[in-house]
Amino acid sequence: MKSNYNQLGQYIEMVSRTNSDLKYGIEDVRGCSNTKQMMQTRANLIGRTYEKFIVLRPQEFVFNRRTTRNGEKIGMAYNNTDREYIFTNDYVAFRVKQEYLDKLLPDYLYMFFCRDEFDRYARYKSTGSATEFFNWEDMCAVPFEIPPMDFQQLVVNAYKVLNERIETKQKINDNLATQALTLFSDFVSHRSKKLEQRKLGDVIASANTGGDAIQKVPIVDYDTGIKCARVGDITNAREYASWAFCNASKSVYDNYKLQAGDILVTRTATLGITQYIAKDISAVYNNGLIRLKVDDTNALSLYIYWAMKTSDFLNYINQMNSATSVRPNMKIDYLLNYQLSIPSIEEQTQFTNAVEPLMKAISLNNDEILKLSEFQAIILTTLSSR
Repeated sequence: MKSNYNQLGQYIEMVSRTNSDLKYGIEDVRGCSNTKQMMQTRANLIGRTYEKFIVLRPQEFVFNRRTTRNGEKIGMAYNNTDREYIFTNDYVAFRVKQEYLDKLLPDYLYMFFCRDEFDRYARYKSTGSATEFFNWEDMCAVPFEIPPMDFQQLVVNAYKVLNERIETKQKINDNLATQALTLFSDFVSHRSKKLEQRKLGDVIASANTGGDAIQKVPIVDYDTGIKCARVGDITNAREYASWAFCNASKSVYDNYKLQAGDILVTRTATLGITQYIAKDISAVYNNGLIRLKVDDTNALSLYIYWAMKTSDFLNYINQMNSATSVRPNMKIDYLLNYQLSIPSIEEQTQFTNAVEPLMKAISLNNDEILKLSEFQAIILTTLSSR
């Protein structure tokens, strides 16, 4: 350890505040992602009470001790809002000590955790057999140097400007997606008596999971020109431009190459999240995903994609999810048994013509989000070079 570095535990302390008075309920429960964001929890809350949940106040942190099967990253969240949330007590919460708040900005510490170097460090220091953990003691032992406050404020301000732009673009995309889904719902409701009900498996050409070998591709980019879609890429709504490169063999590439009109569906972790492949790309997908291929028309592909965005489809998926207490694994047959309304080819084309401008706008915004994220990554490297 460098002589000018201390251990992070000198500057942080654990938060043990609980929801003992039941001030907060299920609508206040949050989880943390491996992209270091607060999110709607994926935990099964059936039968659970909330008095032991951790109350996280603004400018406080929470992390998931378990690092196994988490995309080589540590799940963490930072409460950068002006209100309190609750987290399951499986997590560990902490904050910057009061006496160091004039020397260490919580926002700067959050940026420190967002670096790839920190994720690599946390995975390297994780211990365990079947399941590996990065515990509170390991967090406290992280080497850390407090830079001057003017430097902290400079990088925090620059990062926030980019983040606000990303959030604005993401809100626009959320609104566009809502419009597209409303368009689909209106389209189906005005034709409900005319549309034929068919199983998903009867209207697509094929469905298969990705390659086992691709599951073992490390996070490190090999830059072979071939990218790999993993569950995290889909659940985090990342478009293919931001997927990591992989070292897939020619046979894997030939068998699992993605093409325009394909639909990817998550079959592990969060089930039923979908992504539409708008154009041919040099990319493959791993066995956490199911690829649906539609041979008919691009119009049918887009129609099916938006049908799988509806609450009806998600309720169907959740029926299987809630039927098991173990980590879910969706079988292809279950997915293909989903029943949906199928319009005529002319009506499919009519719907596609209406929804494509919205999807193109979403794609352009995603391109800008990717560029802004790349600028953020550059800023984070300045923390590593100190």
